[in-house]
Amino acid sequence: MSAQAQLKNLEAIFADKVQPLIEAALKKSRIVHFARVVVIGNEYIQVITEYEGSHQEYTEFFRRELTPVFAAIFSLADMGDKELDVTNPNAFFEFSKNRNERSLGKATDNSTDINGNPSGWLFSAYDHMTVEDILTRLGK
Repeated sequence: MSAQAQLKNLEAIFADKVQPLIEAALKKSRIVHFARVVVIGNEYIQVITEYEGSHQEYTEFFRRELTPVFAAIFSLADMGDKELDVTNPNAFFEFSKNRNERSLGKATDNSTDINGNPSGWLFSAYDHMTVEDILTRLGK
């Protein structure tokens, strides 16, 4: 099946079959503030999240929790003759790291990007409180 056909199939089943799996994993993680999956012009798929903590811990948690989901998403990537083994923690992290885009500007909370350099700017309406802090204040 072509990447275009795979992408169309993913879009067709996303709301009913994929979204609930991702949402359950996100809630379980207790480190992700926001997440969305976007398809741009039937050519590109983006998984966009705002999370806290170690980049490696984040990618490993979601690799373990959502292996089939990321296998489907990553299979859409043009990797030439290579194929990504999503069961391999190091390969998954490196693949994710190499596709992580830094935002413009400079972080105001001293956070670092996936390579250990200062992160790009991210506005926080709640002064960079953690997910745990927010949930605790909400009584959850």
